[in-house]
Amino acid sequence: MDLKRKGSLFYFGERILIGSSGLVTEPHSHYAVSILVSLSAPFYLHTKSDEMIESQGIIIPPNFYHKLDASQSEMVIIQLDPKSEEYKRIEMDGSPKTIDVEVRKKIQKIADPLFGDKLDCLSARSLYNQILSLLGSGSILRKFDERIEMAIQKIKEKMPNPVSLTELSEISGISTDRFMHLFKDNMGIPLRQYLLWQRLHIAAKLLQGGENLTTASHAAGFSDQAHLSRTFKKMFGVKPSLFLGSQTLHQVCFCED
Repeated sequence: MDLKRKGSLFYFGERILIGSSGLVTEPHSHYAVSILVSLSAPFYLHTKSDEMIESQGIIIPPNFYHKLDASQSEMVIIQLDPKSEEYKRIEMDGSPKTIDVEVRKKIQKIADPLFGDKLDCLSARSLYNQILSLLGSGSILRKFDERIEMAIQKIKEKMPNPVSLTELSEISGISTDRFMHLFKDNMGIPLRQYLLWQRLHIAAKLLQGGENLTTASHAAGFSDQAHLSRTFKKMFGVKPSLFLGSQTLHQVCFCED
């Protein structure tokens, strides 16, 4: 396989579709759900308990600590918000889920255009939808506590301006301690980490609008470009330059959601 082929990245709001070759990350965990499919050679997940999982197609649940070694693989990667309707229709139990062989083969068959420059935002979103439809194995939607739904709405309304814990607990009608516990129970992630996750998306939207990395960092609420880069690396295991640098990918497209 020619691992010199360059892939593409498409950003749709809180959804990301990537074609990437030879990707290796540092150990990390993040809020996003990750869907990983190799077009040929297996890849390896190294877990917190030192287990090594060999796979060609897997769904990694949010906040699952792992290191990815896909150094010999061309990978199709989807990352999405675990509160999204797409993820709610995928049956998961909190552990990585192997993708059925027949489903994986169908994904491999349609995903090759990610390695090139022929996709645009419209055709890439169509590809994203096709992949998710192949994985939509359930119809029962998981419900989140209404108090947390209200808090999430307020966070998205106010950001990138600061949002205080006191304000969110008052909206929810519960104490700050109870809110923190309820938030993590529902979201699977502490409030502070969720706020950083939202700031990353704000920075991405600013980059979509033509801002440079330094300006986008400050406008999204990061102290500087280095702060944004550290946060990105902590959550994704790689530096943002890996995906924003022209030497790595054919194209990086920030698309309207």
